[in-house]
Amino acid sequence: MPGTSTAGTMQRPLACALAVTALPAALHLFAPAGSSALRPSGAVRTSEAPVDRSPARLAGVLPELRAGRLVLHGSTFRGVVTVRTAAGSERVLKFTARSLDIGGLDLRAGRDGAAMRLRTGPATTSTVKGRDVVTLYTRKLSGTLAGLGGAPLPADRSVAITPDALPPWLTHPAVPTRTVTFEDVTVSQLARLSGDMSLTGTVLRPGAG
Repeated sequence: MPGTSTAGTMQRPLACALAVTALPAALHLFAPAGSSALRPSGAVRTSEAPVDRSPARLAGVLPELRAGRLVLHGSTFRGVVTVRTAAGSERVLKFTARSLDIGGLDLRAGRDGAAMRLRTGPATTSTVKGRDVVTLYTRKLSGTLAGLGGAPLPADRSVAITPDALPPWLTHPAVPTRTVTFEDVTVSQLARLSGDMSLTGTVLRPGAG
């Protein structure tokens, strides 16, 4: 099956976006922001990694999101939570945000011949917005920290955030909500992302190439 390109802007719930790209529907990784299953369940303390009831059971193979730039507008780090996967319980990072901007989106899911890819051009910016907030669960977020809502940046701006490696600026109690910007970012094993996505210059193709 040849790759497919679409011009212009496409706006749809993320669940629909997966269907368009032929990513396996059984993953159940994305849902519209209005879904009650994705509404924040309140503050989460990072030390206890409580079981989070928001996500449904996750598939064994989780997508990876890469982007030249990722902006989390009005974001709050909700802590480390435990979710259930096909392989057992997993500890993940939980974020909420007013909206996301994703520059040069490259989303991949699946294995080998079954892998699928959703990609936009490097100069494009895709947006994700929810009716209330956007909720993001991931096992790892790595890249370069480019903005902390006007606050001073740390001397080492390279980040690799995992449930066992939380930088001080992320959990600082004095600034619980702010806009955070990353460059050359990889969101590994993306467990769930709620909201409606607006894509520009989309490229859809099977395979990981």
